[in-house]
Amino acid sequence: MSSAHDTKGTVRPDSRNNTASNSIPASDSVDAAARRAFGSTTQYLQAELEASGSDLGLLEKLNDASITKYEGLSRQAQDMLVHAYKIKQTYNEMTLQIAQVDSLVESVDTLEHVAQELDRYSLQLEAKFQKLLK
Repeated sequence: MSSAHDTKGTVRPDSRNNTASNSIPASDSVDAAARRAFGSTTQYLQAELEASGSDLGLLEKLNDASITKYEGLSRQAQDMLVHAYKIKQTYNEMTLQIAQVDSLVESVDTLEHVAQELDRYSLQLEAKFQKLLK
């Protein structure tokens, strides 16, 4: 397809190809195509920006939810530390009492052993006394 240009930049139809599309000035068709391309690009970029904005909004919500969850976990961990400290204090206080109980148990065991030996000895004495009486 060959065409000739005039001084205004319009395309003049060639004598061999005389169609209606060739009668549109070249600058007008390029302008329209460029406008459509820029319009489509604008729409695409706006959609991308909106999607990015939506993604950022979702990330912000997830971030807020994570913050709330971790604040709760932090409070629970702090409460557990306080309880662990109280338990350790109670254990330390009870350690002395446990040692005293252990000492008492040993004393009772010793006393029981002495009582058993005394019982055996008294039985022996009673047997000797019975022999002497006969």
